[in-house]
Amino acid sequence: MSDNKTAVEQHSAIGYSATGKPIERNMHKDAQWFFNPTKLGLFIHYGISTVDGDCDISWSMWENPERRQKGNGIVLPEQYWNFAKEFNPDAFNPIDWLSAAKEAGFDYAVFTTRHHDGFSMWPSDASSFSTKNYLGGRDFVKEYVDACRQVGLKVGLYYSPPDWRINCDYMNFMSGAHSEKHPDRPYYNKYHQVIDSVPQMPKEHIAMYERYVNAQVKELLTRYGKIDIMWFDGSVPDLSQVISIDEIRKMQPGIVCNDRLWGFGDYCTKYECCLPTEKPPFDYWETCQIWHVGGGWSYVKNADKYVKFEDTVHRYEVAKKFGGNILLNIAPDKHGVVPDAYYAAAKEFGDWLRENK
Repeated sequence: MSDNKTAVEQHSAIGYSATGKPIERNMHKDAQWFFNPTKLGLFIHYGISTVDGDCDISWSMWENPERRQKGNGIVLPEQYWNFAKEFNPDAFNPIDWLSAAKEAGFDYAVFTTRHHDGFSMWPSDASSFSTKNYLGGRDFVKEYVDACRQVGLKVGLYYSPPDWRINCDYMNFMSGAHSEKHPDRPYYNKYHQVIDSVPQMPKEHIAMYERYVNAQVKELLTRYGKIDIMWFDGSVPDLSQVISIDEIRKMQPGIVCNDRLWGFGDYCTKYECCLPTEKPPFDYWETCQIWHVGGGWSYVKNADKYVKFEDTVHRYEVAKKFGGNILLNIAPDKHGVVPDAYYAAAKEFGDWLRENK
């Protein structure tokens, strides 16, 4: 994903919209660090998609004519999920990239524990599609959390409530199908075959799926000590059955949660791959931006190149002007290595921050 129009389409697909409901700011003393703009965050999108080298995380399993036209990778969902059999990051060492971020002046990091593809980056007892089943129980979340603490960054965990593997029989896998923009574009099933309509999810399936989501969120919030940010990415069919922000704060009293699960939270994240042109109507907000050049959030073609220094500064200055935080995304490759261009970009940006503060 590389522009806000795409972000809007994708937000619709995962059930997220900025509702404008009152922000539920956590007043616990341990949460207040986040609400003193402008904070810098490092976003890390990582997972089994990197086995291919040009498949974006999750979204590459959707048929997308625009993406094909750009020459980016698209695979059938079954092909994508089979990447788990080959995924074996032999050089995954998060302390390298997190140290560079801390040195540059970043305050927090957010790591993808599970994206929409359904692969859990920790040995989850609630899922058969996790490192528990594929990598001998290796815990990438723990390695990341430990590295954050070692270098002194606040710990953020990204978690996607939507799971396209569990819900694949009740989904459309065609980008923009039957939309205002593409009214003639058909629905696709998981085999990328045309279907007349998207099957309705049975109540029994919804109940099973949301028990699973709740169990995984509880694992993430009870296994790794203090967690500073819970970064949800999408909603669920029945919000009355999903874990509540109050339940989360009982487990993690000083945590900060975004607004993408319930439609409200401690802060708003609607500014994805875009910047506001005036002060947002939200007291607390964050913009997430892809720092590398390329057609996706994870490691894809051109992910070894980063945007111009002037562009990074501009993004930061707009966020600061309007009182928001900024989350810059990086993408390790299949080995767990982040390109040299990241370290160069972080150093240049960090030097500028020190000179201009």
